[in-house]
Amino acid sequence: MASTLLKKSITDLTRRKARAFFAVLTLAIAVASVGIFAAPSLMDQAMQDEVRASRLADLTLQTKPLAMTPAQLDALGRLPNVTGVQAQSVVQTRVWIGERRQKAIVVGVPDYGRQPVDRVSITSGTAPQVGTVLTDIQNADGGRYDGSVGDTVRVVGVGDRVHELRVSGVGRNLEWSQLGVNGDFVMLYATPATAAQLAGEPGYSLLAFRLADTSTAAANRTADDVRGYLRAETSFTRFSDLPAIREAGSYPGKDLFEQLATLMNVFTVLALLAAGVLVANTMGTLIGEQRREIGMMKAIGGTRRQIRRVYLRTALLLGAIGSVLGVGLGIVIANLIVGFFGSTFFAIEPAWSVSTPVVVASLMLGIVGPPLTALPAIRRGTRLPVREGLEEVPPLEGGVRTVDRLLRRLTFLPRTAQIGVRSVTRRTRRTIATVVQIALAVGTLIGVLALMNSVTSTTEEAWNQLRYDFDLNTVVGKQLDARADRLILATPGVDVAQPVLMNAVKAEGKDAFAWGLSPRPMFDQKVVAGRWFTSGENRSAAPVTVIAKNIARAIGVDVGDTVTIRTASGPARLRIVGKTGTQMQNGLLLLTPLSTLRTILNSPDTVNAYWVRTSSPDHGLIDRTTTALEDRLAAAGYSIGTNIRYVDQARNVDSNRQISMAIGILGFLIVAISMVGLVNAITMNVLERTREIGVLRCIGARARDIRRIFAAEGIAVSLAGWLLGIPVGYAFARLLNWLLLEVVKIEFAFTFPPLNILIALIGTVVLALLIMRLPLRRAVRFKPGEALRYA
Repeated sequence: MASTLLKKSITDLTRRKARAFFAVLTLAIAVASVGIFAAPSLMDQAMQDEVRASRLADLTLQTKPLAMTPAQLDALGRLPNVTGVQAQSVVQTRVWIGERRQKAIVVGVPDYGRQPVDRVSITSGTAPQVGTVLTDIQNADGGRYDGSVGDTVRVVGVGDRVHELRVSGVGRNLEWSQLGVNGDFVMLYATPATAAQLAGEPGYSLLAFRLADTSTAAANRTADDVRGYLRAETSFTRFSDLPAIREAGSYPGKDLFEQLATLMNVFTVLALLAAGVLVANTMGTLIGEQRREIGMMKAIGGTRRQIRRVYLRTALLLGAIGSVLGVGLGIVIANLIVGFFGSTFFAIEPAWSVSTPVVVASLMLGIVGPPLTALPAIRRGTRLPVREGLEEVPPLEGGVRTVDRLLRRLTFLPRTAQIGVRSVTRRTRRTIATVVQIALAVGTLIGVLALMNSVTSTTEEAWNQLRYDFDLNTVVGKQLDARADRLILATPGVDVAQPVLMNAVKAEGKDAFAWGLSPRPMFDQKVVAGRWFTSGENRSAAPVTVIAKNIARAIGVDVGDTVTIRTASGPARLRIVGKTGTQMQNGLLLLTPLSTLRTILNSPDTVNAYWVRTSSPDHGLIDRTTTALEDRLAAAGYSIGTNIRYVDQARNVDSNRQISMAIGILGFLIVAISMVGLVNAITMNVLERTREIGVLRCIGARARDIRRIFAAEGIAVSLAGWLLGIPVGYAFARLLNWLLLEVVKIEFAFTFPPLNILIALIGTVVLALLIMRLPLRRAVRFKPGEALRYA
């Protein structure tokens, strides 16, 4: 008896091969999507290996170029808690790429054979000597610089002198390679002597440390020890910025990857939901078409338990096959995601690996899920009375009769279309399940399109708040003083130039940025509560600030409260007089009067940036003015960088669009699963109604009429799914916006354009018609006699 029931379970799968194929395919895709959960752990594993290999710094300190002897560096390495120290000379400059100039950073490393911290790996060629450089392996990305070993790169140095440096090899560094990609810099690695030639002054501007105790408190104590030693033994005055402390287990770009992974997980859950609906639909169809068999089994003494076991075993077999295929596909998907991010953002090739917990979870979910989703249909089937089960045609339920009567009133439609539309009530549960699947697909599509619109519009809005054309900035070297101010204002093409002081700070322990601005800065303040600071507060260096609402929400403060910020020069308390909705720096901003931040940072006469507006918005004039200022300031001994707003805006919008597109691709996973469900439903509908097709052919129906009947039914189901998908899409778009706010900490403007609904409608109808072509082609090829004999 047991072997007979097992054979029946297997036969149920092979009886309708098309149905079994689509169900297994959907399950495999759903189980494979669980592999996305493995991506963060696999990426973390690969990056931790890279962190150990590159000896990534635990503590990084920036200073103005500081001359230090090898003995003094050795003494820093002997300080308490220090296990390694690396000094680097950093020069911000420009390089000539043909007739175009590109901003660049040159990092001088004392000894490439001995790098205890923040190692620059040489992937090809040889270590640079005086007059030669390594080019970063990721410089070719985005067309920044594609030079190779043996080429010559022209680097602009102090006094606007061009240095021709030979490329001795290719290198990479976990920190600097990331900065090159994110900041659009050409990254070059040289010796301190070469860096000094370019900067016009010797000295190290960055100190990187490996620590025994990497806790924040211990790292801050080490920074204090370093500060004390440098003040006692060198000409050091203060650090340029807050100590950069790397949390244990972190690496550059980790936060972004984990944020994206969180959004990916949402789509994984939706994919599992869509697959669950399809499996339930498949099992419901299987049991529905075997009503007579169930009635016969009961008539000859079959118990509910035995019948239940037959179909549970069928669902288990379905799940087992789908799980095995899906687990293998999931391993591939997870490693492809990790490989993409590893090669694109970190220039590494992570080894393929497997997350055992995720594999086990995938198998369990794939095997246990189908029986669970099939339970309602199995329970209905086993409770079917013998007499009802043996009936040739099941009676219509009350609700279905009502719908059928309403559909009969569509007399304005052609007769073939009426038959097709009324056919949606033949298999009510399957129709409802198919409508739900299409609604999930349409809702996902609308939600993803809304997300892409929100990201693009918010990014554009943030950049359009700026009222300047480009900015000048100095990361290292000489700050911009009154002499630089005169040079900038005297440059042809400059209309307005505003000094700006920018600094990384800790606001109540949270990472943030402080900007010192003029009372009427060249950007839209977007004050949403309170007020902007006044000219009088700027003149008196009043301890006031206008805080961005993102950081205000994170630290729990509001207008009228006080906030404590910690800078490289020590702590300071500021009274919050206003709140802004700006999303610059991801909304982690404290905007103060320029004189206030100068006082806090002990920098009374200098700034590190200028916002410049030209006399015309013409891009050509902006480019020429930027070049003239770079040349004029470099000739005066200032090491500066520039950011042209229209260029950076286009790059930022494109970058965000690529990220949202990557999220959208995952969204189409749900669309794919749902479309497989539609294929399954239509294919089974055609196969089950071949006898009806034969009858129609016998009474004179042409192939065109058959196609119209089934096309009308498919379009009716698709339109019902589209209508249900509109509120689903709205809710999903709201969910994605909320997740971006909570996970990425950026408040994107919510958009829900009607155009997205129209796109979804067109896509749904077109896909439905395309999907129906294959089963309809098969249906219309049946000859009347063949169709009547088809079982």
